[in-house]
Amino acid sequence: MMAGHSLVKILSGFAWTMLCMNDLLYFIGDLGPLFIVLALTGLELGVAILQVYVFTILICIYLNDAINLH
Repeated sequence: MMAGHSLVKILSGFAWTMLCMNDLLYFIGDLGPLFIVLALTGLELGVAILQVYVFTILICIYLNDAINLH
């Protein structure tokens, strides 16, 4: 569950280090890790939304069965 967070933290560190260097080549090379970090953040957000959806559906099913006692 923490693998995505760890990967984003590592790549953010690489991107920040490359961004802080005062060379144009490093700044251009920084765009790759930066876009990867943004893509992974979007992917993590999508996974989180899917988990919330599934959890909500399971709660609704449980509550329906608990209230309507077959």
